[in-house]
Amino acid sequence: MTSTNRMTDAQRMSQTLGVIIGAASCCEQVTEERVTTVAVKLKQLVSATAEDGADAEAANEQFFAGLEVGKTAAESGRIDPEQAEAALVELEEDLSV
Repeated sequence: MTSTNRMTDAQRMSQTLGVIIGAASCCEQVTEERVTTVAVKLKQLVSATAEDGADAEAANEQFFAGLEVGKTAAESGRIDPEQAEAALVELEEDLSV
């Protein structure tokens, strides 16, 4: 189990990608289907990256926390949803979604 002060690669990746997807989900051009498709692919990637089951669960929690941070940031104007959508397109291309 990881300490609360140290995040694993899987957890950091999940948190960052959660923020991107959360912010992108506030963009008019981003459908729920796109968000779901990318999230499923990312979950597979995170599972493969996780150190163990506990790390995978912690990474999943970081992903959902990141989603909320991204949505809040986009809704408050701290993140431009259009730029987040561009980052989502990059993710889709990288994941071959």
